[in-house]
Amino acid sequence: MLREDDADFFVINCQETHFGKTQAQIEDQLRKLGLEGYEVECISHMSTHTKLDTQILPTTGMATFIIHKASLKVKVEGEPVEARRNSSRLCGAGYNKGGLVTNFTVLRSGDSEKNIKDERIKIQAVTGHLDAGNVVKRNQDWHKLYSATVKNVSSWKELVAACPDLFLSGYDANTRNKFDKKSKTEIKIWDNPNDHPELHALHLICEGALKYSKDETYSHITIDPQTGEEVIADPKREGDAARGTLDLVTMYNGNIVQMSSRKKIDKDAAVVQVAPEPGSARDHHVIISPSQDYIPLNYFICVRNLMAARLYGVAPDIAKKIMALNEESQRTRLQLLSYYKQYLGPDGFLDKAIALHVRKLECVQRIMNDTKNKDLEEELKKILFSEQKWCAGEPKQLKAKQELMEKFLDSLAECEHGVGINARMLCYLDLQGKITKNEQANVEEAFRDSAVKAYQDHYILFSAALAQRTDKYPQLGTAIEKILKLLDAIAEHSNGTALKNLDRKKLDTLTHIIAQCYNSLILLQAGEIEEIEKINKDLISLSYEAMGSSSSVWQALASAVKFFVTLIANITSDATLPDKVGIVQDIKLSKSIEQYKSALKEILPKEEEEENNRLGNPFQNR
Repeated sequence: MLREDDADFFVINCQETHFGKTQAQIEDQLRKLGLEGYEVECISHMSTHTKLDTQILPTTGMATFIIHKASLKVKVEGEPVEARRNSSRLCGAGYNKGGLVTNFTVLRSGDSEKNIKDERIKIQAVTGHLDAGNVVKRNQDWHKLYSATVKNVSSWKELVAACPDLFLSGYDANTRNKFDKKSKTEIKIWDNPNDHPELHALHLICEGALKYSKDETYSHITIDPQTGEEVIADPKREGDAARGTLDLVTMYNGNIVQMSSRKKIDKDAAVVQVAPEPGSARDHHVIISPSQDYIPLNYFICVRNLMAARLYGVAPDIAKKIMALNEESQRTRLQLLSYYKQYLGPDGFLDKAIALHVRKLECVQRIMNDTKNKDLEEELKKILFSEQKWCAGEPKQLKAKQELMEKFLDSLAECEHGVGINARMLCYLDLQGKITKNEQANVEEAFRDSAVKAYQDHYILFSAALAQRTDKYPQLGTAIEKILKLLDAIAEHSNGTALKNLDRKKLDTLTHIIAQCYNSLILLQAGEIEEIEKINKDLISLSYEAMGSSSSVWQALASAVKFFVTLIANITSDATLPDKVGIVQDIKLSKSIEQYKSALKEILPKEEEEENNRLGNPFQNR
C-alpha cells in the first residue's frame, strides 16, 4: 500500500503494542520494500498494563505512529492528553482503558525561489481502547475520550487552534455482536446502532464522520468437539457473541458534502483488513482506511465544517445553522465561537449529554438487576433512550430538558422498587410536557411530591381494604391495622412534610411494603396462589432487612409484616404454601412474633396491647 498509494504520510493508531518493537518492525518493513524515502516516528504513547508480562516495564500500551516522507516535518503541539477512566494504576482496567489524544502538525517547506509556499496540515489523532465487559464503563471511556478532544476557548484564535484540519481516530470499541443462547440468534449491533443504547454515544457523535471497519474484526469462535457446531457465545460476557465489529477508523477531513451518506460504517472492498498471523499475540484485525486527498481550507471554513460535522448526529438543526454562515466576518466568527462554547466545548451541551447517557445506562443496569422490575423495562428505556437528537432545539429549552433528566436520574437513584420508579416516570413525563409548553416547574420538588403521593395513594388503598375484609377475616383486619399504625408511627401518612423529610430510600421501601401487602390482598381475593407466594417471599425478605434496623418501630413493622404474611398463607386453600414460603416452621418467625409484641409495647397504648393479647395466636385457631 505504501508504494501503491505514494501517500505523503500514514497515521497508525495502536491499542496494545510494544512501542520500541513496533517502530523497529515498521522500519524493517520499509527497508524490505525499498522505501527508504519514508521515516517512522512514534509521536505519542501511553503505557498500559493489561497482561501479566506487561506489569513492570512501561514499554507497552496505546500509541500513535506516523510514517511520512523524509521531506516532511512532524511537530507535536503541546503534550498528548491521556484520557484514562481512572488515573490510579491500582484501579486496574480503569487505568488501562480510555485513550490518547495527540495534536500535531505535518509541514512541507516551500521554495521561495519557485514561489512555492509552505504547506501545513494540523491533525488531531485519537487512539482508544474501551472497556470490554461493561457497557457503562465503555461509555465512560468514550466520554473521557471526547472530553480530551475539545478545549476551553475564549477567542477566535483559540477556536482555530482547537479545530484541526484532519481528525483521525482508530480505536478498539469492544462492541461485540449480541447472541441469544436460547434462540441461537446473533445480532450485528452496528447494522442498526439506533436500536442499541450502548452504541448511541459512539454512533451519534461520529454520524457526520467517515467511518471504516468490517463485519468481523475480532473472532474467538470455537468448535464444539461433540457437535461440530460453532460456539458463538462469549464465555466471559453474558449476552455477547465472541466476535463482531470491534475496531473502527473514523475521520473528519473538512469535506462534509456527503454527510448524510455517512450514517453507516463503510465496510466495502476499499477498506483493507489485515488478519492476525498464525501464532501471533495479536487477536484483532488491523483496519486500514482508503487513502484520502486533503484539500486545504481557510480557517473559517475549516472551523465551520468541523463543528457542523461533529454536531450533525446530535443537533442537525444547529449544524444547519452553522453551515449557513457562508461569509467570514467578525459577527460570524463570534457566532461560531458561541456555538462551540455552548455545544462542543467542555461542559457544553454535548459533553453533558454524553455524561447523562452514561448515567442512563447505569440507571437501567441497576434497576433491571432486580427481576421484579422487568415489567418497567420497555417504558423506562423508551423514556431514557428514545430521544437521540441529544442537543437539538432552542438552547433555553434544551438546558431545561437536560436539567430535568439530571433530576429524574437523581430521583431514580433514591428508589429501587417498581412503585417508586413508576411514580417518578409519570412525574417525568408530566414535567417534560410542561417544558415543551415553556411552563415553569420546580422539578426537584415535583419528584419529591410524586414519591410522597405514591405512598399516600397506596396507604389509602390498603386502608380501604381493611374495611372490606374485617368481617370475613377479623385477625387479618387486626394485622392490617397494626401495619397501618406502625407506618404512621414512622411518619404520619397525612403529614406530607413528615414524609418529605423521611429518608428517600426508606420512603421507597415503605411504599413498596404497603403496595405489596395490598397486592397480596387483591391476589387473595382472586385466588392467585402462585403470585401470592412470590409476593410473600418478597415481603419476608424485606422484613428481615428491616429487622436489622436499630429502630424499634422498624423492627415492629418487620414483625407485623411477617405476621400479615403468615395470616395470608393460612387463609389460602393451598396447604403446602406455608411450607413453601418457610413461615410456619421457620424458627425466625417465632422469634419475630415475640419481637413484634415486645416492640408494640413501646409504641402502642396499653388498651390496644391488651386487645392484641386477647386475639391470641392465629395458628391456635387454625
